[in-house]
Amino acid sequence: MTEKTKYNEDTVAVWKLPLADGIHEIEFEHGTATGKRVIRLDGKIVRRKDWMFRLVGDEVFDIDKIQCTIKVEPDGLFMYSYDLLVDGKSLEDFCEYISKNRSTWLITADNGVENRIMLDKATMDIFVNGTQVTDAMSEFIENGTETHFAVGEMLVTIRTEHSCDKKIGVVHSLFVNDAIVSEL
Repeated sequence: MTEKTKYNEDTVAVWKLPLADGIHEIEFEHGTATGKRVIRLDGKIVRRKDWMFRLVGDEVFDIDKIQCTIKVEPDGLFMYSYDLLVDGKSLEDFCEYISKNRSTWLITADNGVENRIMLDKATMDIFVNGTQVTDAMSEFIENGTETHFAVGEMLVTIRTEHSCDKKIGVVHSLFVNDAIVSEL
């Protein structure tokens, strides 16, 4: 945790969860004297239980269609451990899965608004700020494809090409108005 003053005194864990629509912050409060549990998503309370006699157990909640579970387990005398599971995977395993199966870029429009573009490599679905792009146009190019779509006034292209290197495989590149954008 950083900036302890920003969190409640009962805050025991804070996680950052990267999803298609951005990075979400999950904050968990656990009052070990009262059993109180509060889950905040991006600063807003999504679940609250004020009195619980059982101090261990799971708290399940959803972010869009993704199931999250906070596991509260004993860790010594009057001590507890807290783990976040995302779609049944540990946060670390989920983030590793995301990095292998998705490409993500951040682009800034002329008006200063940031847009998060995510490509699901398995389905080739494209999401802008968590919303699936349905009006993209694809065309074949030498060694791959180019998929064109607009984000506001910007023309965006995702180029998918074979690298000609078995170790690297397929490479996905994003261009905005013909300028390449670095992947996150």
